Formats: sequence, C-alpha cells, structure tokens
Amino acid sequence: GRSYCVRTQRMLNQCLESLVQKVQSGVVINFEKSGPDPAPIGEDGLVDSSRPMNSFASQPWHSCHKLIYVRPNPKTGVPVGHWPIPESFWPDQNSPTLPPRTAHPVVRFSCVDCEPMVIDKLPFDKYELEPSPLTQYILERKSPHTCWQVFVSSSGKYSELGHPFGYLKASTTLTCVNLFVMPYNYPVLLPLL
Repeated sequence: GRSYCVRTQRMLNQCLESLVQKVQSGVVINFEKSGPDPAPIGEDGLVDSSRPMNSFASQPWHSCHKLIYVRPNPKTGVPVGHWPIPESFWPDQNSPTLPPRTAHPVVRFSCVDCEPMVIDKLPFDKYELEPSPLTQYILERKSPHTCWQVFVSSSGKYSELGHPFGYLKASTTLTCVNLFVMPYNYPVLLPLL
C-alpha cells in the first residue's frame, strides 16, 4: 500500500503516472504448502540427507498471497486462457445455489519433485509468479527440470486434496517461477491422450 497527498494539479498528474506504472494485469492467488517440506539440496544440486529437515516450523514460503501475471495477447490485447483453476467443491445437481468461495483461490502445492508433463497439440496455460519467498525458495533449489504439483482442496469427489491441475516450475534460466495450468487430473489424462 501507498498513500499520496495531492495538493496541486501537477502533483495529481505525477501521482496518477506513478500508480499507472505500478499496475500489473494479473490474478491474486493464495499459495499454501501441503505435506512435508522437500529434502534439502546441497551445493552440488543433489539431495543432502545430512542436513536436518524441519517440516513443522512455519517458513515464509509456506504461505504466500501473491499475483500471477496474466499477459494479454499482443495482437488482441485480451488475455487468453485454456483451463480454469478448479473450484473448491464438487458440483451437486440437487443444490439450488453454489457454495460461497474466497475472492482469491487457495492453491495448495506439494513439495514432491515430479516430471513436468506436456504433450503436442494439447494447450496449457503458463503464468509467471510475482517474486515472493516461495519463488525465491524454488529458484534457490536450482531444479529447472522438476516441478511441484498444485491442487485445490475439495475439488475432487472422493479425496480431500483433489487431483492436480498443474504445477509450479522454475524457468530453465532460473530467472522466474511459472504456474502451469493443465486439464484437471492431467497425470491421468495426458498418458491416455
């Protein structure tokens, strides 16, 4: 947050210019860690089992309320997305109304290293995360070829965590972290396709 005390027309123009520069097009998401912390990584980039794991102490990267940048299409100026972030409930045809939901989706991430999956001709959405303790932690692990799956609690019919709908992955240049949004339960769907 920031406040401006405007006393003249010139100051008003300067303040508006300052605000316009800070505006980013994006969506705010609550990222929450699910499950244990990952094993620490040593200097050589391999798992270091000699360093203690402390899964119980809360770290700043365990919970982040941050923006994902939604870049507009350069030709049309309209953002394009193929897949939604799942709802935190399973639809019930007998319910006359939809359950209330938070303004910002709560996306849970699992710290288990997985293979990033994509297949030809099946679109996916890729959003850059705003810098945060979470992005810093992922980049410091220097693992651009693995990813952490993301979930929305209660999005599946029979499991509390639901199925993965995408993953967090460091860019190959280790300059940023991206959220890849895929079809719901993509680890099962992609091999079938």
